[in-house]
Amino acid sequence: RIIFIIIGLSFLIWAGHQAYELISATKGSDWLLQLRNICFTFLRVTIAVIVGSLWTIPIGVFIGTHPVWTRRLQPLVQIVASFPAPMLFPILTLVMMRMGVNFEWGSIVLMLFASQWYILFNVISGATLIPRDLIDLGLLFRLSGLQHWRAIIIPAIFPSLVNGWITATGGAWNASIVAEFVQQGDQKLVATGIGASITQAAQSGNFPQLATGIVVMITLVVLLNRLFWGSLYKLAETKYRLE
Repeated sequence: RIIFIIIGLSFLIWAGHQAYELISATKGSDWLLQLRNICFTFLRVTIAVIVGSLWTIPIGVFIGTHPVWTRRLQPLVQIVASFPAPMLFPILTLVMMRMGVNFEWGSIVLMLFASQWYILFNVISGATLIPRDLIDLGLLFRLSGLQHWRAIIIPAIFPSLVNGWITATGGAWNASIVAEFVQQGDQKLVATGIGASITQAAQSGNFPQLATGIVVMITLVVLLNRLFWGSLYKLAETKYRLE
């Protein structure tokens, strides 16, 4: 066992040294380029999650608050959420090519297909936990549709919604590697972003670019998880929690 630990530590030290040499050899202009790339990908991830939320939240609440539809559709949504979305990317890309969609925007569609199902599944799960008495209370006070959502639905599903957002965001970041660079036969579709940069670097053997791209992506994702999603999750667990 000690031998395996020593071998593992030795490998980590060697890998860290190699990564340091690659990164230290990278020019400042290359870092700036990767920062620009990460901004484009961040915008795409954000748009994909927002667009996905616009339809998954109302549909998910409807399914979750109607037991008949919950029994019918929740297992199906769970299966769809576990399906590897990149398998559909060639078909979706071909459709967008024939429609003349700019791939800078088309890549958002691919990220959307890779992430939206996580939001839907979590919203359904959260909506099933809303007590019927709480919904009836809103009807008793004759709340309008908007008031009903603001006072009852959103607070009740918020913890599950945050979980869905976190998972969907992670799915969109992962999908960016294959969503921003797609090859259809001899034609390459490339969207400006960190995912395309990493894929192109891996294919061309440009290891400094590959290393900097991975470092920049990991750094931003960790910061977002710590500073934004961590705070939002804490808020969901403390303020918006059904007991």
